[in-house]
Amino acid sequence: MGDGVSDAATAARRSKIVLGVDDEPINLALLKAVIERAGYSFFGAENGAAAMALCHRFTPRLILLDIQMPDMDGVRTCQKLRAIEAIRQVPIAFLTARKTAEDVTRGMQAGGNDFIVKPFDPVKLLERVEHWTNRRL
Repeated sequence: MGDGVSDAATAARRSKIVLGVDDEPINLALLKAVIERAGYSFFGAENGAAAMALCHRFTPRLILLDIQMPDMDGVRTCQKLRAIEAIRQVPIAFLTARKTAEDVTRGMQAGGNDFIVKPFDPVKLLERVEHWTNRRL
């Protein structure tokens, strides 16, 4: 039997699940097509609360998170996700149209690991996905 934290890290390492969080269904559909074509499983959440609920059910290998969302924005969602023990070490990449230095700083201070600007190039997005999913947790 493991200690919960290492068990969660082991599960995340084996996972090929990418979680996308965006309030625009078309963006989630595009992400799903790109991510699944590369051999990953993709789950989409239309808001921060739905993302947190999914993260209590499984541990993704990577979270792609929009900043601009109603109710709870991506920065606050990132902070709340980082409070979930099993998610603490999972990379979070902000995938957003917001690109000011302040946006980047706020995202990184909230616990983000990367910042990808929309509209994204699918090839470059997959390079970032590969980078983060091949890292050791």
